[in-house]
Amino acid sequence: MILKIRRIPIALRLFLTVLLTTLVITTVSLGVLHWNMQRNFTKYVSDVEMQKLDHLIGNLADVYDIYHDWGNAIQAQILQIEGKAGPDDYDRLSRWWLRRQYDIALQQRYFQENTNPLFTVKNIESQGTKHIVDQEELKVLELNLPSEFQPFDGLRFPLSDNQNVFRRSNDKDAKKESTPTNTPQTVSGKKQFIQMPDRLGLSSRLSLYDEKHQFVVGEPSDNPVSYRPIVVKNQVVGYLGLKPVLDQDDALSINFFSNQKRYLLLVYGLTILASLIASLLLATYFKQPIQRLLNGTRELTKGNYQHQVKVNRNDELGDLSQELNQLAVILDQHETSRRQWVADTSHELKTPLAVLQAQIEAMQDGIRKPTPEHFASMLRQVNSLKKLTKDLADLAQAEAQQLNVYLTEINPWDVVLQEIENFKPKFEQAGLQITAQGEGEILQLDIDRFKQIMVNLLGNSIRYTEAGGQVQVHTEQNATQWTLYVDDSPFGLTAEQLTRLGERFYRVDDSRTRATGGTGLGLALSVKMAKALGGELSFEHSPLGGLRCKLTFPKQMKQ
Repeated sequence: MILKIRRIPIALRLFLTVLLTTLVITTVSLGVLHWNMQRNFTKYVSDVEMQKLDHLIGNLADVYDIYHDWGNAIQAQILQIEGKAGPDDYDRLSRWWLRRQYDIALQQRYFQENTNPLFTVKNIESQGTKHIVDQEELKVLELNLPSEFQPFDGLRFPLSDNQNVFRRSNDKDAKKESTPTNTPQTVSGKKQFIQMPDRLGLSSRLSLYDEKHQFVVGEPSDNPVSYRPIVVKNQVVGYLGLKPVLDQDDALSINFFSNQKRYLLLVYGLTILASLIASLLLATYFKQPIQRLLNGTRELTKGNYQHQVKVNRNDELGDLSQELNQLAVILDQHETSRRQWVADTSHELKTPLAVLQAQIEAMQDGIRKPTPEHFASMLRQVNSLKKLTKDLADLAQAEAQQLNVYLTEINPWDVVLQEIENFKPKFEQAGLQITAQGEGEILQLDIDRFKQIMVNLLGNSIRYTEAGGQVQVHTEQNATQWTLYVDDSPFGLTAEQLTRLGERFYRVDDSRTRATGGTGLGLALSVKMAKALGGELSFEHSPLGGLRCKLTFPKQMKQ
């Protein structure tokens, strides 16, 4: 049982191929983008934010350079506070130490930015109408500028009245305390605590680790943390860690990734729509010319060889349409030639057959007696038919490029002289004078086909040269080719007649040719034979006033 496979048009295949390819590429690309964003984007954001903590890292390096241990640094700086500490004050200040170092770095940077002349000019030009720090404010900032070595300067134990200055908005203990004021707290003889707004939102996400990545102080995190090394004398002494702002369990992060997913889905949908339209247009773009080519081939199968396919494209389909149109022209020419061949063959066979039939019927009716003369006339008609059919067969093989040739090394001039000797009685009977002068050359030719060419050329000169005329045969040669010339005297040919020589059944003088037994195929067959042997036969006006036949063969034949 033979399974019948369902036929799928090429336009549909092209449409589905483009569409599915685009869908696969888009799906994989957007999927990888979403997965990579969820995996690496949060760390990228933290790494970018970490670049804004260079001042804090510098301060921490200076502190470690003095105390050589993070625990010692924190404890020593807490002991700088005057007064009697409460039970949990040391623990509380330890937790707040890194936050206070961040505040100090923030205030120091703020002061440097407003006192740097170059920065101040740029700040004035960029801010326009925004608040500009005056000299009095700068003086207050300078007097109260905190030091990383005394982070708790201005504090006294117990801390119950002033612990709010550290702004621990996310600390459980801080939630129980009153809201901090924007007014700096003043302690006699001490610097003021000046609160700086944490616009970056980094203070609540900081953590400090030692050189072995062990947690020291700050905000611990179970999620991966972005690290920046703290270097003292070309040696890493610790790391400043920053908790990622985006967390898969965080509400803001969930909202962020949800928005990104919606955007990706929107892009995915638009891509599908665009690919659908593009694939449809592409399929239509290729379907129309293919359909025209298909219709053109159907017309050729019906025998309409004059049909032309109109595909104006500069690609393979355009080339295919041109080749198909050229094929149609060739088929039309062959069909015309075939019909002319049939018509010419029928006409040429009709005349000798009619003459032969009339002679036989006359003998049957007793009008003509079966004398040797009548039998001889009938035999001439039979021989004419035999020669005509043989020439037709050879010409058909030559035009189909199926003419059998057997190449061998011969001297063509010897063959020419031999055929001239065979034709001398016919030349004498026609009253013609023939001369031959030339040189031979060893060539690779089929001797029988070459003889046939010479017979046709010499016979044509006899038929179309007036009595008392002359025929000259001579040769020329160079390093690459050998040429034979056959010149005869008038009858001459017009330019139009000269161009038609070599056509089958063409006769310059039909009545004269029929009287001499010509078939009108000799020159046409000779042209084809010369081409089959690797040469060329052409026709020109002869210096003697008649026809010149020029037969040329190369000296080096390709096997």
